[in-house]
Amino acid sequence: MTVLILGGHDDDHAAFMLAHLDGLGHDVEMIDSRWFPSDLRLALDPSSGGWRVTLPTGRVLAPGEVRSVYWRCYNSVPGAELPDPDQSFIAGNDARGMFESFLISLPARWVNGWDGFVMHQTKPVQLAKVAALGVPVPATCLGNDPESVREFAARHPACIFKPVQGGAHTRRLTPGHLTEANLKTLALSPVTLQEEIPGTNIRAFVAGDRVMACDVKSEHIDFRDSDDPTIIVHELPADVAAQSLKIAEALKLTWTGIDYRLTPEGRHVFLEANPSPMFRGFESRCGLPLTESLTRLLTMEDAR
Repeated sequence: MTVLILGGHDDDHAAFMLAHLDGLGHDVEMIDSRWFPSDLRLALDPSSGGWRVTLPTGRVLAPGEVRSVYWRCYNSVPGAELPDPDQSFIAGNDARGMFESFLISLPARWVNGWDGFVMHQTKPVQLAKVAALGVPVPATCLGNDPESVREFAARHPACIFKPVQGGAHTRRLTPGHLTEANLKTLALSPVTLQEEIPGTNIRAFVAGDRVMACDVKSEHIDFRDSDDPTIIVHELPADVAAQSLKIAEALKLTWTGIDYRLTPEGRHVFLEANPSPMFRGFESRCGLPLTESLTRLLTMEDAR
């Protein structure tokens, strides 16, 4: 049985897991959406749900041969460059529709699958689902309405802002961000505003039924801005560990990194959950068995 790594050789974590699993003697292959449809071939029999995958090397994976898929990153499908723009649009749509059908319906253990990916792409829905569990979340304003932004900032003098979907780091809101000229940029893109939660950064990794956490010490509002943060193991209270499993289940995630802020009063406030968390830096600094935990999810015997 084969393990697929969805990503690319240019991604550190995808390349690492490919080499790691291969070194352990597992049958593992990379599959990069950028190879489709020119170098990667897919065929589906809808009546059986069986997929035939022909890799750029010529290797054929028959229906039922894939045990699991590590969804590290979906690099989208390149558009077709044709003289006729309409034909180019149709070809690109057909290629994307076919590849995403593969992502949705290939029978395998997905770590993680389509539903978890879509939830992460629509973070307002993710946050609402977690809040519905009764988990503490920051006061939040999402959208592109300048008046709502002003009103929220007036109610919460200490605020942060970040993208709705991702791609940039968290920053503190200042009066300069609330000028008329600056708020006009909301016509180009919405924003996420949240009350700034005082405390420390906690990253909780969920791998199946296992929860492991660490404390990320940083002077920055977004710990990703730290070049070499201090990371130590953090013992989650039993109720927060159980809560983390419920969050992962609600967000359709078998493997995730959940970011909390631990307040001075001892509350773990949910910030977000990543369906494909980077883990190597955390593991090397504090020793959590993250590679082993991910490997187990991908290779355990009941991984179908």
